[in-house]
Amino acid sequence: MLNHGLRRSFFGGETCPDCGAIRVKAYYRHPFPLPAHLPKGHWLWSDCACIKKERIEGRLEQQRRLYVAQSNPLPQGLRGHSFANFQVTGLNREAYQACQSFASNFTTVQRGEGLLLFGRSGTGKTHLACAIANELKDQYVVAFACFPILLQKMRTSNANFDELLSADLLILDDIGSERETAWTTERLLMIVDGRLINLKPTIFTTNYEVDDLEKRVGMRVASRIIGNNFQVLFEGPDWRLSLDQKRLS
Repeated sequence: MLNHGLRRSFFGGETCPDCGAIRVKAYYRHPFPLPAHLPKGHWLWSDCACIKKERIEGRLEQQRRLYVAQSNPLPQGLRGHSFANFQVTGLNREAYQACQSFASNFTTVQRGEGLLLFGRSGTGKTHLACAIANELKDQYVVAFACFPILLQKMRTSNANFDELLSADLLILDDIGSERETAWTTERLLMIVDGRLINLKPTIFTTNYEVDDLEKRVGMRVASRIIGNNFQVLFEGPDWRLSLDQKRLS
């Protein structure tokens, strides 16, 4: 009986004040030899439902913290983007401040409100979206997906759909650049609806004006994105072209 655990009492014990279950003491021998002056085992209380639940929640939280600490959601080429190295001008200052405010006040987001960053190509939308991700990734689970690439992964069944829906923040880059079909519209709608239902904020970037978004992603998707996200217009020159011109000069 000592080898397999000896209960101190078979008919009574201590009542858990939270769940009301009866907890009893059981004696368990140590699995390895100990010096003679030490006890050969120890008494342990049996677990009740609330203790088991607490341990499961503790393990899940530990796994979540480990995931946040070890993962970087951004592709290698985008990991250096930050608010500090974004070139602020009179044309993009309001967009910069809106994105910085969103990152600073992320804890206050309660209804899944996100951002719709729109404007011509090369104006810094992806840079600031990634700057937000870099600000939040150490405290929250952040996911990033370039939508055309994501669609290709979905076609080959290699996309982690659960991660897109459960992340604390999802950045969906370059929506509208893909050719609209019933299949692409349904996939985007699944992501948008799934996150809205769970009150999870999303940052969308697009090269198209808000009025043109319906033509690119369909009416159902466009109405959800426009109606549930703060719209941020990016103005200014194409910084990629400016960098290329500097290299050539």
